[in-house]
Amino acid sequence: MPASADSASLAPDEDKVRVLRVADAGETEHASGRQPVKHVRLHHFPTSLCSQKVRLALAEKGVEWHGTIVNIGPAHEQLQPWYAKLNPRLVVPTLELDGEILTDSRRIVVELDARFAGAALVPDEQRDEVMHWVDAQDRLPMRELELVQKKGLVRWLHGWGLDKKRKQIRKLTKKYPELAEVYARKLADIDQLRELMRSPARERELVDEAEALLDGLEQHLSLGTRYLVGDGYTLADLAWTPVIARLEQIGFARSMAAHRRPHLAAWYARLRERPSFGAMIRRLTVSQALRFYGPFVLKTFLLVWVLKWAIVLGLGYAIAALR
Repeated sequence: MPASADSASLAPDEDKVRVLRVADAGETEHASGRQPVKHVRLHHFPTSLCSQKVRLALAEKGVEWHGTIVNIGPAHEQLQPWYAKLNPRLVVPTLELDGEILTDSRRIVVELDARFAGAALVPDEQRDEVMHWVDAQDRLPMRELELVQKKGLVRWLHGWGLDKKRKQIRKLTKKYPELAEVYARKLADIDQLRELMRSPARERELVDEAEALLDGLEQHLSLGTRYLVGDGYTLADLAWTPVIARLEQIGFARSMAAHRRPHLAAWYARLRERPSFGAMIRRLTVSQALRFYGPFVLKTFLLVWVLKWAIVLGLGYAIAALR
């Protein structure tokens, strides 16, 4: 495992080498005068929004890459020491370029465009406008927005999952005191999410903020361009692609419908037509869902089953003893 020599037993399985050619991607040689990048490894999770963004960039640039899936589901592999040493933020994705570690998705996609040949995602003459839209997307608190859109049992389960994550981090802190500072930051982050779940006013603010951004996109696209910056696909469109797809999934589909925001709907349709979209914006397959969530579900239902019968048998014995 690239993280450390003693972490192989803890590391998740690796993907196959992946490469998707789109547009005029070219070979994986450096495009900015530096030495060519020989080895690219992405630590990611299939449904992670930021992982999707980076996979889109790899696809659009035609980069050959190796993948390591980090299970950020109930297993919380991103909390394990081997990954904490690789990415102290305890999030995915993490990109390795010949041993250099990049952990911020915004920086990663910019670096991929600069270091690899192919159609430029950030054309020099449009850099300021492209990065304006990239930064606008980066400021949207999608994690918090996804959380407040969860309702009923799903919301309760998510809160329960946060509590279990908190307990796991405390155990890891005791076992690996050298990572105490890293884990303390994650605990503070979990506390903020828990507080958000108790703040209806902040929930409404987040939804209003998302609607305002959709209004801004609609107004801008109504000016007549095919994409956010002119008629060519850029990093601005790439950065927004997984966000728009996720908003559609978490309750904003009507807000993006053609009768509500026609220019936004037409733009999103163009994004979905790109080969990179179908390859890199995906949900879990059945086998992946069973692999990542199956043990947790089985353990949970087994515990409920045992408790149920313990209560039933206990009541039975108690009633029998009273006779």
